[in-house]
Amino acid sequence: MGEATITRNDDLGEGWFLLEAHAPALAPRVRAGQFVQVRVSDGDDPLIRRPFSVSDVLPQPGVTAESVRILYQVVGPGTRRMQRFAVGEPIDLLGPLGKPLPRPEIPKDGLLLLVGGGIGVAPLHLYCRELAFETDPPPHRVLLGARRRSLLVGWEAFQELGVDTAVSTDDGSAGHSGNVVDLARSHLDPVREGAAAGIGCGPHGMNLALRDLAVEREIPFWISLENYMPCGFGACFGCVIPTPDGTRYRRVCVEGPAFPVLELPAQF
Repeated sequence: MGEATITRNDDLGEGWFLLEAHAPALAPRVRAGQFVQVRVSDGDDPLIRRPFSVSDVLPQPGVTAESVRILYQVVGPGTRRMQRFAVGEPIDLLGPLGKPLPRPEIPKDGLLLLVGGGIGVAPLHLYCRELAFETDPPPHRVLLGARRRSLLVGWEAFQELGVDTAVSTDDGSAGHSGNVVDLARSHLDPVREGAAAGIGCGPHGMNLALRDLAVEREIPFWISLENYMPCGFGACFGCVIPTPDGTRYRRVCVEGPAFPVLELPAQF
C-alpha cells in the first residue's frame, strides 16, 4: 500500500483509458492475474476503492519493474473521477492482491488458449509478457472478442508482443464473425485430447459460456472473475461465490480471482 505517481492517463477512445503509475515499491511484486485497489478520492465520495487488474509492469516483469499499467473503462462515478487524474499527481494503490494466474502444464504439441473480452484482456496481456521472459513458455494463443472492431481494446498490444492472436466481433467488422467462445471452440477442435488448457477473463456471459465449453470438453480451464471487490483482502465478504455443491462460499479477492471451472457453479 502507498502512493505512486501518475505518468500517463491516456484516452484510448470508446470510454477506455490506460493509466500508468511509477510505483517502485509495488511493481516488482505484481504477477499476472493480480489486481490493485485504487483510491479514487481524497474524501468519502466515492469512499470505496476500485479494483483493477494490472495490465503491465515496466520496464519488464520481475524485480526490475518500477511502474504499473491499469486499463480501465469509464462506467461510473469512480472511473469518471479517474479519467481526470493528471500526470504528476499522486495515486494511492493497494496491492498486489489476489492470486497470480496459473501455469497449466501442457505437452509441446498442445495449446494454451487465452480468451479475453472487454476489460478481461488486461491480466492476459501481463501474462503474455511474463511468458515472453520464460526460457520455455508453453505454446499459447490469444483470442479476443468484442461487439465491434473499435472495442477490441489491447489488440495491437498483443500483436506488438508477437503473440499468436485471433479476434472475433459480433458484427463481423474484424476477424471471426460471431462470439469469441465459438472462436475458441474452433481453435480447440484440431487439438488432440488431453493437450489443451485455457484461461479466460471477460464479461459474465462470456465466462459462463467458457465454463460450459471447458466442462463439455473436459479441458483444464481457469476463469478469472470480475466480481465487485469492496475491500480486496477478504474481510467484507462482498465478492463471494458459492461452491458447486452450495455448501460454502469462496472469496474472489483472496482465493481468486481465477478459479478452475470445476470449482465454479453452473451459475456464478
